[in-house]
Amino acid sequence: MRSSERVDCVVRKLTEGVLVGLIVLVGTAIFPVDSVAQEAAAADGTGLISDAPVFPAVTPPSRYQDAIDKGTRTVNGRPGGDYWQQRADYRIAVEIEPETARLTGSETITYYNESPDELTSIVVRFYQNVFSEGVARNRSVTLTGGMDLDRMALNGTELGVLARPRFENGEVIRPEGPGYRMNGTVAVIQLDEPIPSGGTAELEIDWGFTVSGGGGFRNGHLDNSVFNLAQWYPQISVYDDVFGWDMSPYLGNGEFYVGYGRFEVDVTVPDGWVVVGTGMLANAEEILRPEQIEALLAAPALDTVIAVVSAADVESGSATLASTEGKQTWRMVADSVRDFAFATSDRYVWHVTGAETGGARGRVLIQNVFTPDMDHWAEATLYAKHAIEFFSGYILEYPYPQATAAMGPPQVNGMEYPMITFITHQASGRGLTGVVTHELSHFWMPMIVGTKEMAYAWMDEGFTTFNTALAMDDWFETSDSRLGGMNGYLQAARFEAEVPIMGHTDFAENPFGRSVAAYSKPGTLLHSLRHMLGAETFDAFYTDYARTWAFKHPMPWDFFAMAEGAAGTDLDWFWQSWFYETATLDQSIASVQQSSSGVDVTVENLDRGVMPVEIRLTAEGGATETVTWPASVWAGTRSVTRTIPFDGTVDEVVIDPDQWYPDIDRENNSWTRPTS
Repeated sequence: MRSSERVDCVVRKLTEGVLVGLIVLVGTAIFPVDSVAQEAAAADGTGLISDAPVFPAVTPPSRYQDAIDKGTRTVNGRPGGDYWQQRADYRIAVEIEPETARLTGSETITYYNESPDELTSIVVRFYQNVFSEGVARNRSVTLTGGMDLDRMALNGTELGVLARPRFENGEVIRPEGPGYRMNGTVAVIQLDEPIPSGGTAELEIDWGFTVSGGGGFRNGHLDNSVFNLAQWYPQISVYDDVFGWDMSPYLGNGEFYVGYGRFEVDVTVPDGWVVVGTGMLANAEEILRPEQIEALLAAPALDTVIAVVSAADVESGSATLASTEGKQTWRMVADSVRDFAFATSDRYVWHVTGAETGGARGRVLIQNVFTPDMDHWAEATLYAKHAIEFFSGYILEYPYPQATAAMGPPQVNGMEYPMITFITHQASGRGLTGVVTHELSHFWMPMIVGTKEMAYAWMDEGFTTFNTALAMDDWFETSDSRLGGMNGYLQAARFEAEVPIMGHTDFAENPFGRSVAAYSKPGTLLHSLRHMLGAETFDAFYTDYARTWAFKHPMPWDFFAMAEGAAGTDLDWFWQSWFYETATLDQSIASVQQSSSGVDVTVENLDRGVMPVEIRLTAEGGATETVTWPASVWAGTRSVTRTIPFDGTVDEVVIDPDQWYPDIDRENNSWTRPTS
């Protein structure tokens, strides 16, 4: 991504009609412009080909540029000296009635205005309203009635529903606050007194809803006995330095954009029900037996798995202490998290072990809960341990005190939240390994690196797809886990079903394309970028990016700029064709001629996607040599010929032999010396 000065330079060159200057600028690739290719084009008189790949500069939205001008962001992709973000602290009490699947709760939110702006409104999300009749959604659901809002008060003043604004004599007339307007899953609270910069506000809400059974998504219950609860409480939306209030409705496909804060949550359930969730249990002595508490305390130091609640405990009904009221309240506390989710069941076996993060926190608690009939789920404890240790070493040290995998109903599929992930009970075998690894990778992106995943799904799902392939290779001692994602992307490209990565996930034309744009394609491209830059350079940049934006809100253009800083060159050719467009890659060997000076190889670019050209030559005796031509060879041409010094007779020439680049047709990637 170019800074505003570099964009101005491009505009000036276009205005002056210096097209060659543009070609040179956008063709810089990851190495300097290829002068050999340009001199050859000029010498043979072919000049520039009109449909050859030429990419415009990646230009961020004007509001992103405004943030740079204000000093909250920088042209190098790092937070500016005036960067700020809001905070909201939650105190919540919730109770579940399993027989009716009814959840009722009350909360107090303390909202801190850390921005330089005076706020005249507050935006609150009511995610459960996606299950209400008449509410916009892009997933099929069983209606539950959504969330019942019993009471909402701001700084002690009760809030009522405000009438809609109306037009009179060409002016907008807005009813005076305080009060709120509910629009599907989003409520806007209109204030009577603005919240000044540095000020706070306290919001109280009482609410309830019926947990969806089989017709929901991301949360629900299994036979009224296993509950996974997410998007379950009213939550303050994000007000950021680039776009202000995030007013995007929760439609279903898009996930979340959430701020950070502290949570203190009381979950009341019947005796014998186990609760795990975001944060740490703060009142274990009121709920668990001494030996159970001892197991919890000992677990972080262990590399073996022990049980806090065994199958025998579940069978005997002694998973928890008995109370006089017949129910227990589990108190959990979490700091510097962007959300809170929990799982509870009267059938949960509770296994624990420890993991080494390599950071200041040292060892952390690993938890796994599942029902006794799912014996294979016991292995998920070690999968979770491996994931936390691997990603702590590869990306960033895990900063939280625990990580939990919770078995749940089919509709949760695999869904991540801070310190806990829900995974369907149907997962097994390598699939269970993969989904546990994938979901725990999300503890880094977007739980630590707080992306706007609702709009830019690739910044959490694509990164996590990339991360998961590396972790799976480490677990299974392989080197090709990434190829599954590449093949998924290529299938969509061949069907012409893909959509641009930078498109909003809620507005994708088809679910196949949406999934590919969020997961497999960006995951594949990150592997390509890592190969281009070199693993050492990329990995150092990746950690730098995660550490720089930990507990903050990066935008795509921050990532683009930091990657270019690591590469030491402009990468707009990469972002534009692969992230903003749906061009495909099809490099083909057109001819191979042996000469006294080596081997003359001609490669053609049959589509608009651009990547470097990596060629492996194999001699008659088996010796090999690999050469790489930078992506800049394609500046203004679709055919490149180069002489490669080579000893002996060449038997085979192959483009991209290790499949680092997503070539849509590999049948034209190789040449074999004729036998006659």
